[in-house]
Amino acid sequence: MSLRNAPVILCIDDHLSGLVGRQALLEQCGYRVLPASGAREGLDLFRKNSVTAVIVDYHMPGMNGDVVAAKMKNIRAEVPIMLLSAYTSPPRGKLKAIDRFLSKSESPASFISAVEIMLQNRRKPVFRRWLEDWRGRITRNLHPPANVPYHRYRKSS
Repeated sequence: MSLRNAPVILCIDDHLSGLVGRQALLEQCGYRVLPASGAREGLDLFRKNSVTAVIVDYHMPGMNGDVVAAKMKNIRAEVPIMLLSAYTSPPRGKLKAIDRFLSKSESPASFISAVEIMLQNRRKPVFRRWLEDWRGRITRNLHPPANVPYHRYRKSS
């Protein structure tokens, strides 16, 4: 795939080392990257460019990633957005405009895999992505991991 036809990923992070590292990794894997060092710059780039996907940090000064994602979804709802955080997952209410959440502590291979999955799913309508995610959660709840005793998953009467 030529770089000209490569997916364009907008990366937003206020920590320069994380931004530069992610940009280098994504470009090494054949993606074009638009780096932004803050929320306002990221929103400006999003408005002015044809972006295939967005990767945004959660904790940023001035405007957190969940707020940035909500603003972007109001502009172009079809663009998938991944939220990154160095901490635990934000509260569910903060993930409404997010297509994928990933911890910054994940390996580079896991990060690239998550990006690829997000890009594969982007062609599906928003409702379809939501439905598949919902079905996946139901399936995980009906089929607990083998190493966890069943009684921990049963509802008490």
